[in-house]
Amino acid sequence: MNRLLVTLSMLAACHAALAQPWTFTKIVDTDTQVPGGAGTYTGFDAISIDGGRVGFIGRDSSFYFGVYDSIGGASRRIADRFTDLPNANEKFQSDLFSLLPGTAAGGSSLSFFGAGTTLGGLYTHDGTSLRVLVDNSVHIPNSTDFFGVDIAAHDVHGDDAVFRARGMTSGGSGVYRKRGANFETVADQTMSPPNRADLFSRFKSWRLEGDSTYFSADTATGYSALFKSQGGVLSTLVDDTTSLPDGRHLSNPNGPCPDGETVLFKASVGTGHDVLATKSGESIQLIVDDAMDPPGPSTSFNGINQFDYQNGTLVFGANDLTIYTNYGGVLQRLVGPGDIIDGKVVTSALFYNHGFDGTAAAFWVTFQGDSSFHYDRAICTVTIPAPGAAGLVLVSAWAAFSRKHRTA
Repeated sequence: MNRLLVTLSMLAACHAALAQPWTFTKIVDTDTQVPGGAGTYTGFDAISIDGGRVGFIGRDSSFYFGVYDSIGGASRRIADRFTDLPNANEKFQSDLFSLLPGTAAGGSSLSFFGAGTTLGGLYTHDGTSLRVLVDNSVHIPNSTDFFGVDIAAHDVHGDDAVFRARGMTSGGSGVYRKRGANFETVADQTMSPPNRADLFSRFKSWRLEGDSTYFSADTATGYSALFKSQGGVLSTLVDDTTSLPDGRHLSNPNGPCPDGETVLFKASVGTGHDVLATKSGESIQLIVDDAMDPPGPSTSFNGINQFDYQNGTLVFGANDLTIYTNYGGVLQRLVGPGDIIDGKVVTSALFYNHGFDGTAAAFWVTFQGDSSFHYDRAICTVTIPAPGAAGLVLVSAWAAFSRKHRTA
């Protein structure tokens, strides 16, 4: 692995003045040989990180996709078109890794969506071996129907996982949790939200935190909310009657990211602006509004893309192809177009919603000159210190910026 200093192309005044001289570590790039594959990597997708283990979907020079990880600079093949599904005489289909990309690193496990010719679902690699997390040979709780995992999005920590699935026969949808060898229904389309008569109709996002499961869902009447399930009891955290402290009305709350007793989420306000806010107890706090002026050279976020929230710190990607963080309580630019990494000009930076573990963020960048005929891309990580260290680092950054500003 190479440690690369990113040179920010611009430091704006005010809140952006505290931007850090972030140091990145290159994990793999398009000069890296694909383990067990053809030639070098030509593209990346669905990057996750936990405890130094970076998982990702990669494409080789023959345009086949696989699941790979990297630990301590060593890249490994987890599953590709040559890999047998666990306990089955069939191999993974490469194209499904790209059609439904998703990886989640949690604890010692790396999980992903995959399928063969008859079996499919979520699979996990514990660092040594590959096994089934859930597939369409497993019964839905209290049903003769089988799980049909219809979307790659999931959250995992060790043997615990939360995912969405449909009944293979019934077609009914629900959010389910795996605890060790057991499965439980968190919510499905036969259930109603708390204090409502209308039934759940659509489940949009889901995360787990300790014994609790968080998810967002709609009903057939258009009601939308974030929910928490603990001990089989559902509670509503935020819904489309909730307002920000400034009085603006929230709609379509989704994407819960729990962090202890605080939950970060995304919602829309006004005429479609995206916001990221936290709910802690009865308090709602606005963190980012895409109507704000972003730090750095961008003039607009152009909408908020994927995000993660750990240890009280937010990392998110925006549609201006830039990645930002509120590290230390200050909105800062991590990396984006125009920045220089290892002497190369960045043209885009992409982040995924399992790309931050509270200590490091992982993502991929494209460089100037990248095209369909010449691939120049890399997966990088950046260390983001724990909140307790934020004050010292920010004070140092402010002092450095002040000295630079006074001598300019």
